[in-house]
This record gives sequence, structure tokens and C-alpha cells, in this order.
Amino acid sequence: MKKTLLLMGLIAFSVSAYAQIDYSDEIQPILTSNCNSCHSAGENNFNSSSYSAVIASTSPSGNYDKKHVIPNDADGSPLVDKIEANPQVGSRMPLGGQLTSEQVGKIRQWINEGATEEVAVSNEDEALSPKEFKLLGNYPNPFNPSTVIQFQSPISTNYRITVYNANGQLVSTIDARSSIGLNENSINLTNQTSGVYFYRIRSTSGIANSLIGTGKMTLIK
Repeated sequence: MKKTLLLMGLIAFSVSAYAQIDYSDEIQPILTSNCNSCHSAGENNFNSSSYSAVIASTSPSGNYDKKHVIPNDADGSPLVDKIEANPQVGSRMPLGGQLTSEQVGKIRQWINEGATEEVAVSNEDEALSPKEFKLLGNYPNPFNPSTVIQFQSPISTNYRITVYNANGQLVSTIDARSSIGLNENSINLTNQTSGVYFYRIRSTSGIANSLIGTGKMTLIK
């Protein structure tokens, strides 16, 4: 019973994205450098030449059969699937190489923030100083054997990340201190078996003690 309640509690969470990624300055340069040589004119049903072209690009029936970018849903966006390891359809992109973890993380964060063309915050200070804890998820997901968990912190605080397997057993713990703004932690499950895992992040500093968020990820070996 306790194991079931733990898993239910870990699954029931809300990931609220904090607008920060600027498409023109941070996303389009990645696409221009890595995708435009093959996709600047809409080849293979994807056009990477501009924001409007990217948003309009649609995978045909028999492929993903949906828009390449699904706002607020990086995990469900074909664009993300194609730039991460082991895509559901075809080969990983770009052909002959791959994006860095930082580049993939920016694309995932941009999509989870709503895939807008312009930054939604009023000024740079607000973007760098979030008003509350915000879990941004992990990438890549699925992963093997490492993944990076991202969250926004409004303060500098001690925090703990705990990782559980599908049976509710603790398999990894990380204690660290956050900085104001974006924080990232790499989780390595080399010694674990393939399957679904759950993670929880909680601040541990005095009155700031607070659940930052929980998430689900899949290890595939």
C-alpha cells in the first residue's frame, strides 16, 4: 500500500515552464547550423529556415503524422524525438553528427515553454530571477545511461534529488546547492536495469523546505 501511494505521488505532478529561451537568439542558430543544409526548403516535410516554417512543418501520414513541434510538449514533439537517441522513426538527426546535450536541452525547454517566437517575460532580470521553483523536466528521455534534470530556483538553497525504480526502491540520491535561475543535474543509472524511474527534488534549507517537483523517466539499454 505504501509503495503504491509513493508511486502515485511521484506520478501526480505539474511541470510549469518559465519563459526564458529566445527563439531568434538561441534556437534558430542551432537549426541554421545543423539542419538548414538539408531542410531549408522543406525537404522531408521539415523546414528549418524560420520560426513560421518550423511551426508549420508537419510529418506525413505513415510517419509521425503530426506537427513537428507540439507547444508545451517536448516529449511528444517529433522534432525532439529526431534529435535524441533512438528515434521512433528513421535515423537520428542531424545525419553525420548530433546536437550537444546543451542544444537539445534548449530546444526541449523552448518547446515546453510554449514554443513561442519571442520571450514572454517583461525584462531580462525577471528571466534570470524566477519567482518560484519550476521543474523543467529531464533530457534526454528515454536515456542511456545518463540524463539531465533541469529546474528553476528563485533562491540559492540546498536541495536533494532522490531517484526510485518502479518498485519504489531508492536507487540514487544527490545533494547539492542551487543557484538563482536555471539549475541542471546529471543522473547516471549505469548500474540499473532498463525500465521506468521516478525522481523527486526537494529544497532542504530551513523555511525554504519545499517540494520542487517530481518526474518520470525511462532507462533503455
